[in-house]
Amino acid sequence: MSEKFVYGPLVYNYFGEEDDSGNYWWSGLPPVGYEQESGVWRIPVDKNGNQCLEGESILHPNCRVEEFEYNEVFEADLPKLEWCRKWFDENFLIVPDKLIVKYIFRWHIINTLNNDAHKWKHLIDKYKSIDKLMEAAWPDVMT
Repeated sequence: MSEKFVYGPLVYNYFGEEDDSGNYWWSGLPPVGYEQESGVWRIPVDKNGNQCLEGESILHPNCRVEEFEYNEVFEADLPKLEWCRKWFDENFLIVPDKLIVKYIFRWHIINTLNNDAHKWKHLIDKYKSIDKLMEAAWPDVMT
């Protein structure tokens, strides 16, 4: 049995593979390795080095977001939860909203807050922890 490639909540299946115990069917070339050994760029890649993850998924660190909503805590437009959930639903994946907002938060850190250390420090000073910050930003989901 070959290695099952994993990224976040995804466990990859691909056509022609005998073991279909994963939860995510990848329709492109089969994964053969990872882009990087650890971190957010540990995305499975095919034999040509192409990522095996759609760019429209909030799981992708540089997700091409199509729908935003303003978040008062972050004072920024963030990917809309309903838009992010749609990708999981279309791929028949059951992922709780609490986990989806963690991926929205990660996307925001990678794409915005990494470039604004002062704002990041202000948020952590104000809320004292990442959990409290996320509870303030998404009270309906996190509490």
